[in-house]
Formats: sequence, C-alpha cells, structure tokens
Amino acid sequence: MRLQHDRKRVCAPFTKRKRVDAQAIVEQAHALIHEGGSAAFSMRPLASALGTSTSALYRRFPSKEWLLIAVVDYVLEDVVATPPNAQAVTARRRLEHLSSSLREVLSSHPHLHEILTSRVTVTPNTIRIAEAALSCLRGVGVGDSDLVDAYNAWSGYVIGFTAIETKPPGFTPEPDLQEAMRRQLEDGGGLGAPTVAELMSPGANIAFGLRWAPGRLGAANTSFDWGLKALLDGFEAGQRG
Repeated sequence: MRLQHDRKRVCAPFTKRKRVDAQAIVEQAHALIHEGGSAAFSMRPLASALGTSTSALYRRFPSKEWLLIAVVDYVLEDVVATPPNAQAVTARRRLEHLSSSLREVLSSHPHLHEILTSRVTVTPNTIRIAEAALSCLRGVGVGDSDLVDAYNAWSGYVIGFTAIETKPPGFTPEPDLQEAMRRQLEDGGGLGAPTVAELMSPGANIAFGLRWAPGRLGAANTSFDWGLKALLDGFEAGQRG
C-alpha cells in the first residue's frame, strides 16, 4: 500500500499539467524570446512557464524551428501592409507607409532580427508583406526582371536599418577610452578625414558609431526617411533611364 501511495504522490504533478493551445504557446514563446533572445530560447523553460510538458509542446509544434517561425508570423501580423486609403494614394506612398509600419514593428520587437536574418521564414504574414511590397514596386515602375532585386534592396534596407537602430550597445567604453576616441574624431582632419571632424558635433548621439552610452540612441527618423527616399528615388530614376 505504501508503494501505491508514493506513486500517486510522485505522479500527481504530471496529472495537473495544463493543456495549452498553439496561440498560448506562441505568445509565451514570444515573451521569453523578447526577454532573452532567440539564441538562448529553449522548449523546457517554455513548458515550465506554461505549466505543461515539453512533449505537449511538441504535439503542437514539431520542433523549436517551427515555433520560432510561428513567433515571426505572430509579430508581423501587426504590420499594416495596406493603408486604409490605399486606393487614393500612389504606389510610392503605399510603400512608404508599409516601410514605416514594418520599421515600427521591428523596432518594438528587436529580438525578431535574430530569427529573420538567420532563417528562411515563409509564413502567411511574410507573404502578405512581400505581396504588398512587390505590388508597390511594380507600381513605381520597377520592371518584372528587376522586381526580386528591388525587393531584396528594400527589405534589406528596412530590416538592416532597424537591426542596427535597436541593437543595444555591446559595451560602454571606459571614460578614458571614450575621451580618446572623441579626440580622434575631432582631430579627423589631422588623420586625413576632415569630413568626419566637421560632422563630429551634429553626428554625436545620432550616428550609429557614436552611440557609446546606454540609452543614448538618438533619433534616427531623419536618417531612415532620407535613406528610404534615396532608395525609392533610385528605383524610379532607374526605370525612367
């Protein structure tokens, strides 16, 4: 009788584990990845957070890779691919709107860059965004033979810009080293880099390379808008040429 009692006591925690649906798994996975990044993410802590077993997770998702891709789709659902007044605005304006929306979502979920840039992520929402972007690119005059290159250039710009924009500094230089680097920048003329020296003041705390202190990210909106305009101007000029 004692053995039977002990078995019931040992098995009790397993019988109380919750059954969780796929949406709850994705949402909790997203929360853990947002906190610790995708590289450190694993199924065991996820199961613990949900009060279930890893085998229950694998019944919903065949592998961790499947789950990571589901997290990508979950986050990208917030991207507004087509503005409400789409019929009343130009293809270029729609692409600008899509670019801003994608940037806003990626900036709010910086952990997503690790997944997007290291895995093939074909999901309903990545297809939805790609379709909207390709349609706009065609609308600004990009020929079919150039569509893939134009799409790669556009998506690479938006994803790459936000990846740098939101990446926390890997280190904060000690004061003496920081001061030495600043002196080099200010003395750029003596190093054969007069333009660097000239832009030291307006670039401080805005240029990516000068973001030395935690929390000093500066406002990159003008840089993003400038780059996007240059990219779209190039698309249009290329087709006219």
